[in-house]
Amino acid sequence: MAEIYGYRWTSAYGEDPSGGAAATWAKGLAGLTGEQLAAGLGSSIASADPWPPTLPEFRLRCLGVPSFAAVRNDTGRQDGFTRLVWQYLDGHRYRTSSADKSDRLLREAYDQAREYVMRGGRLPEEPVAVLGQAAASPPVAASPEALRRAEREMAEIFGSGAAESGNDDHPPATGKMAAAGLDR
Repeated sequence: MAEIYGYRWTSAYGEDPSGGAAATWAKGLAGLTGEQLAAGLGSSIASADPWPPTLPEFRLRCLGVPSFAAVRNDTGRQDGFTRLVWQYLDGHRYRTSSADKSDRLLREAYDQAREYVMRGGRLPEEPVAVLGQAAASPPVAASPEALRRAEREMAEIFGSGAAESGNDDHPPATGKMAAAGLDR
């Protein structure tokens, strides 16, 4: 970390890498894998912050916890941590509240999820599939026999004359309808 942050690191934690700060950091980072530590270092290098992270901040980076702003902007809930935050959030209250109240609710859920991960909790698994409706099949034209059967059923319900054969033509329009050029 001294190579990344230089004087700012050594002034905060000392020049001796095996001093008191090293023991504290070793306890704080115990249980993390080499891959997680590498992710934390990579995140520190990529960060625009010129100041070294505190131990809890570095642990969050190692665990892949994004910033609050990144969670707020992950509207598709693609990130595992964002999905965890939404497990702590009352979605109805979030959607129906004012912007300030919604931000406060999201911040509370973010803090709960962050604490859960810092205590060793796991992120939710990746979704295995997108839930949705089955594709609707295209409509199929009814057979002439099915049409006749439906006409007979309608005639039984509505009375005779509705499904009589040859009743497809409408009587010619008269009066104002005929004058307007409409046949119905």
